[in-house]
Amino acid sequence: MKDCPCPRCIGFTHTIEPGDTLYKLSRRYHVRVSALLFANPYVDIYNLQIGDELCIPRVQPFD
Repeated sequence: MKDCPCPRCIGFTHTIEPGDTLYKLSRRYHVRVSALLFANPYVDIYNLQIGDELCIPRVQPFD
């Protein structure tokens, strides 16, 4: 996914490992699934492949 026309990641990149799902990543990094979807608009969430890279957005604290 390094060549995709994705916006710059505001956060960090996670490389998909065996067993990763958006739900598991949201729990691990304390980010909503909807935030993961918004940060990765060109990712086929139904076909995550080992080695794919996802943007994990920086979490904004609530005031």
